[in-house]
Order: sequence, then structure tokens, then C-alpha cells
Amino acid sequence: MGEHRRAGGSRGVSRGLLIAVALIIILVILGFLWSLLGDRISRQGQDAAGRCVEGDLAVSIISDPALAAPLATVAAKYNSTDPVARDRCITIEVRPADAKVTLDGLTGTWDAESRGQYPAAWIPQSSVWSSQLTAANPSIVDGNPSSLVSSPVVLAIPTAAQQAMDGNVGWIELPTLQRSESAMERLGLREWGPLRMAMPIGPQTDATLLAAQAIAAEISRTTSGALSPEDAASPLVSSTLTAMKAEAPPTDLGTAESGVQMLMKQTDPAAGTLHAVPITEQQLYLQTKDDADPGVVALLPTGPTPMADFPVVTLTGDQVDIAARDAVNDFISYVHAPEQIGAITELGFRGGGRLPPATAAVTFPVTPSPMPAPSAPAQNSITEILTRR
Repeated sequence: MGEHRRAGGSRGVSRGLLIAVALIIILVILGFLWSLLGDRISRQGQDAAGRCVEGDLAVSIISDPALAAPLATVAAKYNSTDPVARDRCITIEVRPADAKVTLDGLTGTWDAESRGQYPAAWIPQSSVWSSQLTAANPSIVDGNPSSLVSSPVVLAIPTAAQQAMDGNVGWIELPTLQRSESAMERLGLREWGPLRMAMPIGPQTDATLLAAQAIAAEISRTTSGALSPEDAASPLVSSTLTAMKAEAPPTDLGTAESGVQMLMKQTDPAAGTLHAVPITEQQLYLQTKDDADPGVVALLPTGPTPMADFPVVTLTGDQVDIAARDAVNDFISYVHAPEQIGAITELGFRGGGRLPPATAAVTFPVTPSPMPAPSAPAQNSITEILTRR
């Protein structure tokens, strides 16, 4: 007779059956997870394909030559983020160009073969140029230009004159110093004669025009702080600036940089053909930063300081895709981020990033009273006085 099971006992479950059930459960879970992953990959692929349904778009930005190289470096980083605007995959392209050449193209017929792609934005050295564009062809300017970075206008002078002139010379004194034979002697600079200040108007010489604006504002005794169109067009301003231009010694290449080179080569500053040249702080820094004793120094005349403001002029019209305008705005916001703007300010531009260390020529002092930008008509009046033949 067979044996009965013991009370409370149970039949043992096969180990093989447990393993089989566990494997089935694992396979089901893996299959579910694989399905989720496949759906996610599929959705990502569809999203990636849908981001640029309108195709690729190269967005051209024309920049002042001094700013173009660092801005192009930032643009390369921006492009690596795969930016999209209005379902277009964006590539920002920054190229340098002379401001006069660019203005002529934007106010005339743009020749893509010689000038390159029509720009979606233009960043000249100062609003001297945006003012002229706004006056000549306002329909292609989208909104009010805003400053990207800035640089104060200074006078590059011989180091030998620094102690006598620093704090004792303002924009308003410059016309008198230039025409008076004994003016420099009254500053303690004997045998220097009158101030021989160049006023170059060649490429990238906005500093000359901005310095003229500061002189005009001072001699007009403007109460509002900004040079008015009426003051800029007054006979007093016109005659003063015309005389200064006529008496100004030339620079070798008609540029501020060539004027600085002339100053650096003079062995006897008092007897030199040149005593001062308007230039942006950034230009002077870049030209002298590697020289421990360049023989020139930046002088910040007293009174409101004119600024090269590097305005971002966003363009519009039939030749500018609306996605390109959006892309420009997105890119400029990216440039203003602290980790990006520092790559630009380290070259001597002023902005939201850290400035480079002081040099023998440029110390980057605080600018206590930046000059309010004159209106476009006022700026254009000063430009016309200095550039008329």
C-alpha cells in the first residue's frame, strides 16, 4: 500500500518550471522596453527631420573688420548648436567689409559677385554709418539698431606729453590748441608749437568723426547733452571743424593706425609732424599691446566721451528672408551671453566681459560721462562737414 503524504506537506514545484517562468517574464519586460526605446528613437528621428522642413539657410552678417574675427569665432560655436529659425537650419556667416563699400551697396545696387551674399545684418564701427543708411534707405532698416560692444574715442599722443595734457585738455580746447602757436607752451610743453592733430577720414576712422561730434557738442554748449541737428548745422560748428580739417597734418595712409605708427617713430615728439590722432581705445590697444614702451599713450580728453558703439543694424526687404532676421536676433542674444562676450572683450572692446590687462599705452579707465549719441541728422551733418571736398 502506498504511503500517504504527511499532514501539512506540499508538492514541490519544479526548479526548471520556475526558471522558465522567470525567463518569460524577463523577455516580456525586455520586449516592452525595446518597444518604448524604438518609439522614442522614431519620434526623435521624426522631430529631427521636422525641424528643418524648409531646408538650410546661410545667414550673412557683415562686420567692421576689427570685430569680424572674434565674432566669426563665436559664430562657429553657435553653428555647432544646430540652430533653427522658422523650420530652417541656420548657419551664421560673418565676414569683414569696409563700411563705405557696404553703405554704397546697401543704398545702391548690391553686387553679390563682388560683395558676397546680401547681408541680413550689418555691424559697422559706429552709428555714423547706421545714421547715413537710415537717412538714405530707411525702408531696409528693421527697427532701431542696438549696440553690441563699444570703445571710447581717445587721442593717441606721445608719452612725453602725457603728464602735461592729461586732465588739462578737453574736447573744447582742441580747436584753440591747434591754431595757437603758444597753446602747447601754456601746458608746459615748450617748443611744441600748436597741437598738430591729425583728422584722418580713411577706412575705419570713425574716431575722427566721433571726436568732431564731441567738439561740436562742446562749442555749441548744448544743454540737453546731445548734439542737436540745428547745432550740428550751425555756422560756428561748420567753420570750426572746417578749419581744423584744413590745418590737420596728414597720416601716411589716411588711417588712425598709420598716424599711431608715425607717432611711434618720432624720436623728438616736440619737433614731430604729428602730436595727436583720434582713435578708438580698442584700435590703439590692439596696435600697441605687445610693445612694452610704444612711445604713445591714450589721452581721454575731459568732457563727455564719444563712443564707437558697433550697432547691430538688422536689415529687411525682399532680399532678406524673415527666418534670417530671426536668426540674427537669436545669434546676437547668444553673443551677449557671458561665456561668449568675453572672447570679444578680451581684445579690448567694452561690453559684458572682462577687459584685458592694462598696457603701457592703454589702461582702460572708467569712462565717467559717455557722450549721448546725437540724432541721425546731427551725425550726418558732422560727417558731411568732415568728408566734403
